[in-house]
Amino acid sequence: MATALTADQLSHQLKALKLELQENHLVKELASAEKVCTEFVNLKLPVESEILDLCAGSGIVSANIQSRGFINIDALDEDMPTLRKLQAKQLYRNYIWREVSGIGSTGIREESYDVVITAGGFSSHAMSPNDITEVLRILKPDGYMIWTMKTAQEEHLTEFGLFEQNLAGFVKTGKCQIVKHENFDDNRSNSKGEFYLVKRLAGRFPDYLDRPTPVELQKQIEETLVDSVDPSHTVKFYDAWSEKYCDDMVVVGNYNGYIKCAEAFLKLGLNHNVQILDLAAGTGLLGREIASHGYTLIDGLDSSLGMLGKARKQDIYKNYIHATVDYLGSIPVNDDSYDTILCSNGFAPGQIYPSSLHELLRVLRPGGYILIAMKDGYQAQSHRFAMMDTKINDLVQQKQMELTIGPVVFKNFMLNSDGRFYMLRKPTSHSWAVGSPHSPMNSPRQGRKGFLA
Repeated sequence: MATALTADQLSHQLKALKLELQENHLVKELASAEKVCTEFVNLKLPVESEILDLCAGSGIVSANIQSRGFINIDALDEDMPTLRKLQAKQLYRNYIWREVSGIGSTGIREESYDVVITAGGFSSHAMSPNDITEVLRILKPDGYMIWTMKTAQEEHLTEFGLFEQNLAGFVKTGKCQIVKHENFDDNRSNSKGEFYLVKRLAGRFPDYLDRPTPVELQKQIEETLVDSVDPSHTVKFYDAWSEKYCDDMVVVGNYNGYIKCAEAFLKLGLNHNVQILDLAAGTGLLGREIASHGYTLIDGLDSSLGMLGKARKQDIYKNYIHATVDYLGSIPVNDDSYDTILCSNGFAPGQIYPSSLHELLRVLRPGGYILIAMKDGYQAQSHRFAMMDTKINDLVQQKQMELTIGPVVFKNFMLNSDGRFYMLRKPTSHSWAVGSPHSPMNSPRQGRKGFLA
C-alpha cells in the first residue's frame, strides 16, 4: 500500500514542515533536505520507484518527493516517538523502527529499494559511515544512494575523515560507483555540507549476512596472529580465507593500511621502471593500487597459494613468489633484485617478524626503499615485536639501513585500529661485516607525519 495523502494535503504538510524547521532554527536541516530532493528529482526515476528514507527525522524529504508523484516511500528511524509523529502525518507507506548498526541490522531483505536517501543521516549522532555496507546490501542493482552530511572537518571524528577513502574501497572492489561528490553552501543558513550520489553496480552482490561482523573478524584475526601459532596453521587460515579476503578486509574490516602504504610510495615520485616487491601480497590489494598508477614491474610474494591464486586471476603481478619470509635466503631471488619493497599488514605475529629485515636488505638494491604499514600495538603483545624499534636502531647504527620516516602512528589501519608506518632505506654503500666496530650515533629521528597525511 502506498502513501495516501492528496495533493492538497501534501502541499499543506510541506509548507508546515518548512515553517516548523525555520521556527525551530533548523534551517541547516531544511537546506540539507532540499539538496537531496533536488538531486533526486534530477535522476528522473520512474514514479513507482521503491524508496527508503533513512533517519527520516521531520519527514520533509518524503513530503517533498511525494509532491513530485513518488508514493512508494518507507521511513526508517531508531527513535520510536519520531516514527509515531510521522505515522500521524501519514507521510510514509511503512514505518521501520531499527537502528542501522552493522550488516543485517535493518532486517530488510537484500535488494529491496531503488533509492535509499538520507539528509544528514550520516553523523556522529546517527549513522556511522561504516554502515554504508548495510545500505548497499538493501539497494537493488543499479539503485542509488543519495545523502548529504556535514563536512568531515565539522564532525571531528576519524571515521568521517576517512569516509571518502573507505568509500573508495567499495569502488575498487566493484560494489558501487561514485556518480557525484561535491561540497555545497547554503546562503540562508550560512552552512556548508557534502553531497554524495552513489550507484550500486549491477551483478551479484555477496550475501553479507554470511560475512563476519567486525567484532567476529577481529577475533578470528587475533586468534591467528600470535607468536605461538604453527606457521602451517597460518597458511591454511589464509588459504581458506582467500575467496572472501578482499570483501571481508575492505568492506567489513575497513582496511585502509594498503592505501596509506601506496600513498607514501607514490609521494617518492619514482620512475615507472623501478622493480617492486609486494611482500605478503595477499590477493593483490596493494599491488593493484600501485599498478593503477602505471607501475608494472611488480612481483607478489605470499606464503599462501590460495591468496596468490586470487591475485593471479587479476593479472596483477609480473611474478608470483610462494615463500615464507624469515631467515637469510628465504626469499628465492638474487641479491639486489628490487628498488622498492612494499608491505602492508605482513609484519605481524605469526607472519613476518623484524628479524626478517636482514633478508629484505639482501634483496633490496643500494638506495632502495622498504615501506612497512602494520597494525599498531603488536609491540605490546609480542616480545619479538617489542624489539622492532631496537632492531631498526641497531641496523641504522651498523649503517646497514637508514630510517627515513617512522615510526608514524596513523588512524584507521583496519577494524578501527591504529596503524604504524616505517620508511627505511638501504644505503648506497655499506658493509655487511658482522664484527665491525660501530661508531656512536644519535637515535634515529622521527619521520615527518605529514608524509602520511
